[in-house]
Amino acid sequence: MPSDKHKRCFTIMVVPHTEESTFSLRIPLFVVQLLVAFLVLVVAGVGVLGYSYIKTAAEAEEVDLLRQINRAQQDEINALAVETEKMVEQIQSIDELVDFVTNKLDLDPEDINNEVENQSFNGHTMSEYETENPGEAGVVSLQRSYSSRSASEGVLDRASDNIVLLQSILPERSDTLDSVGEYVVQADAKPSVWPCRGRMISGFGMRSIPYSSGYQFHTGVDIVGAYGTDIWASADGEVTFTGYRGSYGNIVIIDHGYGYETYYAHLSGFAVTAGDFVERNQVVGYMGASGRTTGTHLHYEVHYNGSPVNPYNYMKTQ
Repeated sequence: MPSDKHKRCFTIMVVPHTEESTFSLRIPLFVVQLLVAFLVLVVAGVGVLGYSYIKTAAEAEEVDLLRQINRAQQDEINALAVETEKMVEQIQSIDELVDFVTNKLDLDPEDINNEVENQSFNGHTMSEYETENPGEAGVVSLQRSYSSRSASEGVLDRASDNIVLLQSILPERSDTLDSVGEYVVQADAKPSVWPCRGRMISGFGMRSIPYSSGYQFHTGVDIVGAYGTDIWASADGEVTFTGYRGSYGNIVIIDHGYGYETYYAHLSGFAVTAGDFVERNQVVGYMGASGRTTGTHLHYEVHYNGSPVNPYNYMKTQ
């Protein structure tokens, strides 16, 4: 006799509305249980798949957002790189100008460095600034400003701060650069060398008249040398006159700008003409004895703002 376990089942009866016989279907209980378990598994699987899909979609959206942020940061880095390159070029220009001034004026580079360190920019001295890669053009950073910074700050934030700092410094450095450039032009215009080789025989000021009795104010210096000795321009400038002028004899007059003029008198000949631009140490004429003179020599004058001044104060090198 079968057990109760085997008798447990579900019966499905189909009763037609016609005269046909009824139809019944007996389904064992374990089959129903299997069907229910299968449906539960299907629902669970659909739930897991749905969760995985939603999670994947969210991750994909996050990845896309990170890509956009990365592109924006890359663009910002490129912009910062361009700004930094421009500033480094300006710093290089300043360094080149300092070297030029040092060589031009025969200055001690150590003195220039000390002077730069003592200059103030935005309330800070240059000694507070560090230059990365010593000996090369680098990015200037303010040591005190960064010493209190948190290490957790982003690279871009620190880079942006570097740019802002450089932007605050460079206008003042550029003003200084312009001033130094103007100073170099003025230095080129200032007479600073002997106008020829020779020996000075008469200075600036009162003296006895060499070709007569009495005294007169000598407005220049006299330098004796061999006939035909080269006469050099003592600074850059424009030749405004060449020719014969009274007691000066053959004379070259050069306008150097910034109020400076120089006279080269008693020449035997000319190497330039009016309107020529000349450079320091360029030959402008030749020593002679033209005009009122007792012998071969150069009469050399320096005028500042229309008045003669002592040339010897400007004759630094021979």
